[in-house]
Formats: sequence, structure tokens, C-alpha cells
Amino acid sequence: MVHGIAPDELVRLVPKLKPYLRRPSPSWPELVDAAEWLRHDLGISKSLWGDACLAMGRELAAVALAVVATKDPGHFTSSPGGYFHGMVIKAKAGELHLERTVWAMRRAAASEHDDRPGRGGGRRSERDWNA
Repeated sequence: MVHGIAPDELVRLVPKLKPYLRRPSPSWPELVDAAEWLRHDLGISKSLWGDACLAMGRELAAVALAVVATKDPGHFTSSPGGYFHGMVIKAKAGELHLERTVWAMRRAAASEHDDRPGRGGGRRSERDWNA
């Protein structure tokens, strides 16, 4: 586990990782390799990825990259690379707190799960009641 998150949970929270994995329950080294491929597709440079791995370690860099992958494109002021660069700067300053972000992702996933029709926890629309 890295910062309290297991590899299979990260895959569940960040489905964009799945196409880059060989199996559904990866190890951390496999997730790091997947993040390397995802990095390329997000337009994040190899040098920035290397800088992130040095600043926070390979596993935590993979978690940070996965967080970037969850963001809607409109979330970024400049680009996913710019956002990731900001995370690396925070990591170097000791100000990056990914555990908070991971908890928020867990809450969002749980809320999304509970809001599905027939799950009992979410608000239902008229369409759900009339189905």
C-alpha cells in the first residue's frame, strides 16, 4: 500500500488506468509502468515524470498522475502537464497531500455508487420512479 491505497483500489478509482494494464489486479511496479504510458497520452513530458519520480518516489508519482487523469479537461488552467508540474513543486516543498485527494476520490466513488437507481441512497428523479 502507498499512502493507504492498494493498487487494485487505485485502478477502481481511476478507470483510465485499465487500458495500460495487463491484468485487473496489478502490482505497484505494473501500475508505475501503466502510469508511464498514461503520462505520454496526457501530454506530460518524460523529464517531468522523471522529476516527479525523484521528488515523491515512483509509486506516489503514479498516484499523482492517476489523480491528474481523473480531472475533467476544463479543470486545468493550462494543461494536465502544468497541473502535474504544480503537484511536483508541492511535493518538493513537502506540501503535497495526496491522501486527502485519495479520500475525496473514495467519497466521490461511494456517492456515485449510492446514487445509482435502485441503490437506496441517492436522490431519485421522476424518471427513476416511473421506470
